[in-house]
Amino acid sequence: GLLAAAAPRLAAAPAVVRLAGQAGVDAAAAATAWGSVEARFALDALRSAIAAAPAAGPFGPRARAALAEDVGTAQARLAARLLHGEALDATRADTVAALVRDAAGARDLAAVTVAVRAVAMLG
Repeated sequence: GLLAAAAPRLAAAPAVVRLAGQAGVDAAAAATAWGSVEARFALDALRSAIAAAPAAGPFGPRARAALAEDVGTAQARLAARLLHGEALDATRADTVAALVRDAAGARDLAAVTVAVRAVAMLG
């Protein structure tokens, strides 16, 4: 229901509040920047693909957790850049966004790892 729909936003709340404090803006501005980065780079789909990617063995869950953490870190850096008015190279950003969408569709650990690294390199 409603709570399930709000869960992703609730999960991001601590990161958004941290971003607001670090950037010196209110929580609403930080949330807008956070959401813009998420939408621009399909990070919700990437997070879902990370969670769904088969990762056998004792390191599989740790690998998925590390990738999810890296997505959050990259999202925070990109949102901070947006809040400070720093523009990304549009061509590079478009290439990374396309890569993320392709990787999210593949739902493969190697694909999402490459996509996470590409997003991190932008920030």
